[in-house]
Amino acid sequence: MTSIRILKTISFMAIFALAACSPATVQEVTTPKSEIQVSERTERLDSLLSSLTQEKAVPGISLLVIENGKETYFNVQGYMDQENQIPQTRDSVARYYSMTKPIVGVALMTLFEDGKFALDDPIAKYLPEYSELKVYVTGDDTSQSTLVDPVRPVTIRDLMRHTSGMTYGLFTNTAVDQMYREAGTLSLEDSNAKLSQKLGKLPLQVQPGTKWIYSVSVDVQGRLIEVLSGKSLGEFLSETIFEPLQMKHTGFTVKPNDRELFGPAYRLGKTGLSRLSDEGRNTPITVEDMFVQDVAFESGGSGLVSTIDDFAQFAKMLLGKGALGDVRIIQPKTLAMMTRDQLDDADHGWLGKDMGFGLNFAIKTGAVTEGSLPQPVGSYGWGGLAGTYFWIDPQNQLTVVLQIQVLGHEHANIRKRIVAAVYGVTLPVN
Repeated sequence: MTSIRILKTISFMAIFALAACSPATVQEVTTPKSEIQVSERTERLDSLLSSLTQEKAVPGISLLVIENGKETYFNVQGYMDQENQIPQTRDSVARYYSMTKPIVGVALMTLFEDGKFALDDPIAKYLPEYSELKVYVTGDDTSQSTLVDPVRPVTIRDLMRHTSGMTYGLFTNTAVDQMYREAGTLSLEDSNAKLSQKLGKLPLQVQPGTKWIYSVSVDVQGRLIEVLSGKSLGEFLSETIFEPLQMKHTGFTVKPNDRELFGPAYRLGKTGLSRLSDEGRNTPITVEDMFVQDVAFESGGSGLVSTIDDFAQFAKMLLGKGALGDVRIIQPKTLAMMTRDQLDDADHGWLGKDMGFGLNFAIKTGAVTEGSLPQPVGSYGWGGLAGTYFWIDPQNQLTVVLQIQVLGHEHANIRKRIVAAVYGVTLPVN
């Protein structure tokens, strides 16, 4: 299988598995918090985690549920390292990949609150490498193409709602994706500044503001943070998010004392689980190098490692409308704006009709339909390539954090089954 075909396969699970669920009615998932029976839910979740390990859908799994700021469920089962029989524990460090994005979004919006930018400012105001962007247009004859001027500049809001017109160069195979690969975007050897310079020379896939396309936009946000703050992305995240929330195991590289807590990543395929390494993998998506080596690239889109309790600190802050205890990270008004659908009339792309997108968060905006997760309207969150996932349910004052390390997790419908078990939704038997 070619690397592009492999990456296409990855995309449907890791990126869009957020919306991968069987039919359910909205009434099934809007149960008031007072009626959620914790003991019954605990039985459902314990049974599901046991089933997932017995099915060998995961080598190990951790799940944490918090309601009203208090832990009401935690369980961990299986192995962090299956081959060496090393158990997964509450302290296990994992690749959180795209769950980096909400953290970077909150960090960027603290600069918004400081008056450093306006959401509708053109990105070229702060990153001049984007001042001469073009849009790639294909004619009726696909062999004919041209570059045209954007109808309006790409804005910071576009970066945060994935309507910049950029792409990833990984998960689809458009002409612009091919240009991204040829340019070597997402190289671990490139600083955020160098990546941004490369992206400024590449065309947009569509006109700004017209379509939701999952992209490197959050990596551009990372560079924007560096320019606006005068600090590296890692430094700014540490000072603004990690240290105040006591996320001691979170960062762009595994801390020396945590190396024994950092296990391998796996792929779930038709023949079961297989252990992954970077050796011989023709893709910029790494499972080892970017997390254990001192590389130049601090990826705002996919670079963080964390633990389930560390990430829960961030999630509890969101559930607390921007504050955790006496520590306020962001103002309630700002967070409310971030978790409100911002797509307007833009094509929703792969999100689906019942999903919207705010500023670095996906948001449940409509009744549950076939192909979406059975969550209450107003819930928001995001997931990572290796299956990590979290959501905030303001209606029930609940947050859930899932930690697994399995690419191809969609083959076992893991996220769908977790959400259904939390809310007591019965899924059809396939």
